[in-house]
Amino acid sequence: MSKPKQTDDLFKNLSDGITNPRLKQSLERIKDACDFLENSRVAITPTAVGKYCEDRWKGPKTQSIRNAQDTLFRYLQARRAQQVLPVAVRKESYEPAIQDETIRAYVTLLKTERDEAIRLKNRIVAGLRSLPGLPIDDLIASGFKSVPNQKEAERVSVVSDEVRGALSRLFSEENLASVGLELYRQRLRHITTKKVLLEKGDVEALQGLIQAQTEASRTASLPSPASVVLDDI
Repeated sequence: MSKPKQTDDLFKNLSDGITNPRLKQSLERIKDACDFLENSRVAITPTAVGKYCEDRWKGPKTQSIRNAQDTLFRYLQARRAQQVLPVAVRKESYEPAIQDETIRAYVTLLKTERDEAIRLKNRIVAGLRSLPGLPIDDLIASGFKSVPNQKEAERVSVVSDEVRGALSRLFSEENLASVGLELYRQRLRHITTKKVLLEKGDVEALQGLIQAQTEASRTASLPSPASVVLDDI
């Protein structure tokens, strides 16, 4: 009996023996996932099958497959054992061959957006590294005496209005969505692949920079306490 025939018989026997409709549906989805991975010349693994099912149907997930040892995981292991991957193709590329032209064009678009997002991140990081630090002496002195408004204005001008405007536009939900990105739990990530571009600390640092510059601008426009006291006298 050939290996494909064995797995087909195993699928039929497992499907006939399952009384839970949800479990039977999960088995059918795993079969579809294994067929897709095999046709795409991608190794059939619990992680790959779980990721495919989760992206397409929201489940079953990898851990759920592993937990169903006698049904889902048993069938997956049988498909995995019968799979034969061409060594030359596997060495050349780990990306699955996409036959559908529309899907292939969409994947190419996602790669382009990913590369552009990475370049944008690198430009932001390089810009942040070019910002001069605040002298500790000035920071200590500002706690004991009023700092002249001119110095405050100079500190605000360290980051130009163009840079602050660019940072503000960066976190606009509409602008992020137009390039396939979103803010999720203070993390900047791709909507489809869920790959995180900026971690929570990076996002908070950029947002804090915008807020700090705004507050500093308001403070610089106020008169110093010493001048108010002298005018009252």
